[in-house]
Amino acid sequence: MLQVALAMLSMLALVVVLFRTDWYVTAFCIAALLALQLYGLVYFVERTNRDITSFLESIRHSDFTQRFPAHAHNSTFGHLYKSFNEISDAFLKIKAEKQAHYLYLQAIVEHIGIGILSFDDDGNVILENHVAKQLLHVPYLTNIRSLERVSEQLVEVLQTIGNNEKALVTLQHHHEQLLLSVHATALVSQGKNIKIVSLHNIQAELEEQEVQTWQKMIRVLTHEIMNSVTPVISLTSTVTAILEEEITARQDGEPISEEALEDIQVGLKTIERRATGMLHFVKNYRRLMRLPLPELQPVSVADLLREVHTLLKSDFDREGVELATYIPKPDITLEADPEQMEQVLINLLKNAMEACRFTENPRVEVIGGNDEQYKYKVRIEVRDNGPGIPDDVLDRLFIPFYTTKKQGSGIGLSLSKQIMRQHGGSIRVNSKPGGPTVFTLQL
Repeated sequence: MLQVALAMLSMLALVVVLFRTDWYVTAFCIAALLALQLYGLVYFVERTNRDITSFLESIRHSDFTQRFPAHAHNSTFGHLYKSFNEISDAFLKIKAEKQAHYLYLQAIVEHIGIGILSFDDDGNVILENHVAKQLLHVPYLTNIRSLERVSEQLVEVLQTIGNNEKALVTLQHHHEQLLLSVHATALVSQGKNIKIVSLHNIQAELEEQEVQTWQKMIRVLTHEIMNSVTPVISLTSTVTAILEEEITARQDGEPISEEALEDIQVGLKTIERRATGMLHFVKNYRRLMRLPLPELQPVSVADLLREVHTLLKSDFDREGVELATYIPKPDITLEADPEQMEQVLINLLKNAMEACRFTENPRVEVIGGNDEQYKYKVRIEVRDNGPGIPDDVLDRLFIPFYTTKKQGSGIGLSLSKQIMRQHGGSIRVNSKPGGPTVFTLQL
């Protein structure tokens, strides 16, 4: 304000001198002084613009090291510079926190024992850890298309896999074969589509699981075969001894005794029965190993439960067991093979009926509907009020040919589990001593 007032006085003095006197030298001096004053005003305004421009440029380039004098000769500039420095300090703190979070995230990603790969729509790699580099045998990766020399199938899966989808990819590197489980998560960050993919080599786990499965299968087969063959061998020896005695007696002129003939007949019938049992066992084994693929079609859960209820109601009434079926809304459907799903439900309901028929007020409930946690999934429960399943039996419940029934084949639950797997679903059991027992189907 003082500079503006002095400039106005200089302008007034110049006008007075020019129009009232002929003091040209004085007028020139006043004009020169006025020019200097105007230049000072312009410099003052431009200085503010220059400082603001310099500050904004430093922000734009993320350069927060620029400092302004805290104590300026002008109080107005002092407040402005102080605000600039405080804003720079705040941005510098945010940048340091962001860098620390990035280093922390990077350390976590490197610590994870599975491969992590992140890339955008163009295939440009944003993040990768050392496990991914080791699995893919690449020291550095900028774009996923460069993985075509490793596996074209892997590149295709990475480009086409959707959010929360899984896929299996086989990689062959020299003499080593890897089976990668690929799981993707898609998200949008700052307007860009980003895909995060985990790569897990499950070859070793798969081989170990395969060995354990074969060992369990061999133990079951050996147990069943030995249980059938041992009495057959014993009975064959007994029948052979009786025949030898009767042949010797016949050579001595003695007639064949009726008791010996009955023993031989009983022995042969027992051998036949055990051989028939072995034949049924082999047929069941072939049935379990050659389960046809499901023919998927839209199936109403309400119709499915209603048909199974109608089919088994007479059996439950004959055994004195109450069958309660809670039919869900008619709009709840699933993609499934209706015949195979009926078979699963029949197996579970018959098991539940046999489990609770000797309890007081035996009751079996079938409940269908949407899963409460996942609205897009279908959940069917088969619940009985039987005595429950012991823990040692619970662990072996789905093993093929394992059964606690005298007349059971041991393939019902294992067959049901295989059917659910082929449908992309699952079967779970929850039981404790004293009951209840709940089998849950989820698709």
